[in-house]
Amino acid sequence: MGYLTYGSTAAPIEIDDDLLTHLRLVIVTKLRRNESFPLTLSIGDGAIETLWVHASIPLRFAMDEEPSIDRSLVVSMMNAANSAGGLDLTRAEFAPALTGSRVLHAMTA
Repeated sequence: MGYLTYGSTAAPIEIDDDLLTHLRLVIVTKLRRNESFPLTLSIGDGAIETLWVHASIPLRFAMDEEPSIDRSLVVSMMNAANSAGGLDLTRAEFAPALTGSRVLHAMTA
C-alpha cells in the first residue's frame, strides 16, 4: 500500500500502489502544465473526499513498490482529470483497469 499526503497537516490517504503509481503520473503531468483539477477518492470506511489539486498545495507520494504502467489507464485518468468533473477514482471504470496485467510503455508529457 502507498500513501498520498495532501497539504502540510493532513493525515496520509492510503491508496493501492498500482493506483497511486498511475495517479502520480496524472498529477505530476497536470501540475507541470499548471493545470489544477478536482480529485475524488475513497478515504476508507466508505467515505468519499474531493481534493483540489493545485501546485501551491504540498503533495507527497509514498509507495512500497512501483508497478509497471498501464498506458490506457493513464490516458483514461488524464481524460477524466481534464473533464469538468475532474478525476473521480470512485467511478467503476477505474476498478477493472487495475486488476489486469501491466505493460510498461514509454510516455512523454
